[in-house]
Amino acid sequence: MHETQVAAAPRRRRGSRAVAWLLPAALLLGAGGYVAAAAAVPLPEPTLMLAPTADTEIVADTAPAQAAVDAKALPTAIGWLHDEDVWTNDDTAYPLASISKLVTVLVAQEAEPLGPGEDGPSYAWTAADRERQEHYLSLDGVAYPIPVGTEVSLREMLTLIFLPSANDFAAAYAYSVFGDNDGFVAAVSDWADRHGLDSLEMVEPTGMDEGNRANPADLIKIGRMALQHPTISEFTSTQSAIMPWGIGLIENTNPLLGELPGMLGVKTGRSASAGFNFLAAQQDTAGDREVVKISVTLARPTIADRAQSGRDMLAALAQLPQDAQVVTEDEQVGTLTGIDGTTVPLVAEVSASATLLPGESATRTVTLAEGAATADTAGSITVAAPSGEVTVPIRRDGALTTPDLWWRLTNPGLLFG
Repeated sequence: MHETQVAAAPRRRRGSRAVAWLLPAALLLGAGGYVAAAAAVPLPEPTLMLAPTADTEIVADTAPAQAAVDAKALPTAIGWLHDEDVWTNDDTAYPLASISKLVTVLVAQEAEPLGPGEDGPSYAWTAADRERQEHYLSLDGVAYPIPVGTEVSLREMLTLIFLPSANDFAAAYAYSVFGDNDGFVAAVSDWADRHGLDSLEMVEPTGMDEGNRANPADLIKIGRMALQHPTISEFTSTQSAIMPWGIGLIENTNPLLGELPGMLGVKTGRSASAGFNFLAAQQDTAGDREVVKISVTLARPTIADRAQSGRDMLAALAQLPQDAQVVTEDEQVGTLTGIDGTTVPLVAEVSASATLLPGESATRTVTLAEGAATADTAGSITVAAPSGEVTVPIRRDGALTTPDLWWRLTNPGLLFG
């Protein structure tokens, strides 16, 4: 008897119908949760980025200053008071003539200072002083003979040293402070070493000896020291004075005092070997700045050429300051970028400039503000220049768009990280 085998019917799984029904429901519910989450999640702060040229430095060209001295055939140097740069066409040390007296007083004042407006101690004129007076007069030097025993205040002595460039009073002053010529020469040598005046050499205090020498660049430095000395600068800018002992009216040998506005001195010199020398300084304006120009012109052939050399170089200095545009209005200094890649330029609210002397620099530093998308200002630009600091606000050049719901739904990687 044959047995017929019948295949068993497949068993229905329990719950399969429930699973098929629950899956779409779960997806629907999950999508709703995702939509809600995508709509509600806070957007990250926009990204701030500086432009490549946001922070920058502008340096004023030095070539025009060098060209101004190179245009002169005779020894010339220029500079400004509140600066360290010097431009010169000659590094040779030349005879100083009476510019020596400026060094003499600077060194002596360091040893025994006189306060501005003070008369200082008195000095009794000696027979040795009188003998030197006769010697200087025999050499066609400036001297004002006074009787032995005459009491001379330091203020009177300095007035005669600086205005008519009296040799006798310069020597008497130096030797009263340093004892004798050897003491004076040693003091000058030490002073020159400490101030980095490598070309300066002095063999006596008046300039009557051509062994007193310095190069034009060092004389600019000496001029700066004199102009910054409150007592010395008082005398170098004095045009005339009335002196006792029958001397009467004396006048400053500086030919530009009273001629050019803002003249501050400083010292002239002349001798057969030196020619006509001139260390001159003038206060001036450059843009919104007050500046002091200094020029040195040596070995000019005549007294008229000396005066003209001072006029020429002070006028040339007036042409050298440069107007530097540090920030331009609406210049882009950064970018605000949203999560969706949209950008808004960050730009300077206004322009800013600075007046620079040759070799000077102005810098700008850009600071972008956190919350720049909604803050009143998006940051600031600090401009630092020799005349001071100014701050320029940064603004948004447009509004940053907010991503819509569709963007949120279709960019989960960006939205949720």
